[in-house]
Formats: sequence, C-alpha cells, structure tokens
Amino acid sequence: MRLGLSPEQLQAVIAAWPDADDSTQTGLLVINNCLNEVSHGFRIAPKDWPKWFDVPLSEVQKTYEAWLALKGIRGGIM
Repeated sequence: MRLGLSPEQLQAVIAAWPDADDSTQTGLLVINNCLNEVSHGFRIAPKDWPKWFDVPLSEVQKTYEAWLALKGIRGGIM
C-alpha cells in the first residue's frame, strides 16, 4: 500500500477518471499520492516516460502544484 490506499480504493477512483471526485477523502488521497509519486517519488527513465505519459514530467509537476494550490494543501504522501 505504497499510496496509502487499498487496491480497490485506487481502482474505483481510476475508473471514474477524468471525473474523479477529489472532494472525498479517498479521491483526494488517490490524486495527491499518485501525482506526488510521479513528480517526486519513483523515477521513470526518460526513454520509458512516453510509454506512460503524453506530457513531459515538468508539466505533470506544474499540474500537481496547481492542484495543490487549488485544494489549499501541501504536497507529499498523505
């Protein structure tokens, strides 16, 4: 449970994407913890990045920072 959630909780939020509800505790944790992991946790080799993402890491990080500001929270695993 690296992300602090059960696999079922994680899958429920992923299944709702892009309409995931970050007003719930579970939704907030999934979105925060996943974006934090991608932005600051494990590293994806540059050659492998396009296999997982359509945008550069810097854009993911900017999106995460903007989302944190909107939510009025600090980053990191919650």
